[in-house]
Amino acid sequence: MGVVRVRSDERPWLCHELVVLSTWAERLRGLLGTDEGAAPVMLLRCGSVHTFGMSYPIDVAFVGERGEVLEVRRGVGPGELLSNPGAECTIERPASEGRWVDEGEHLWVVSLSVPPAT
Repeated sequence: MGVVRVRSDERPWLCHELVVLSTWAERLRGLLGTDEGAAPVMLLRCGSVHTFGMSYPIDVAFVGERGEVLEVRRGVGPGELLSNPGAECTIERPASEGRWVDEGEHLWVVSLSVPPAT
């Protein structure tokens, strides 16, 4: 797992730091088994998510191949299945009233850190 920092063209002063989940197992798990204090995550190559087994609501953003935020759902409760066929990745975080990405924003990567290979 690495960490990526993203900003948007529309709000360049706001930076989101996301834990990158790239393997099938990491993406399947997502935020499952965490609590409301969990770090936000970016699921690569992922256009659908579920909240089965979650104990708290999450905020979800589907992002297209050019970094455009296609759809945002906030406060998604446990037991739901969400999908967006145009999404290349999905961003999740524990539900919060705080700032989040908005539909129509264009995200770009500011920095990426990857753990050393073992």
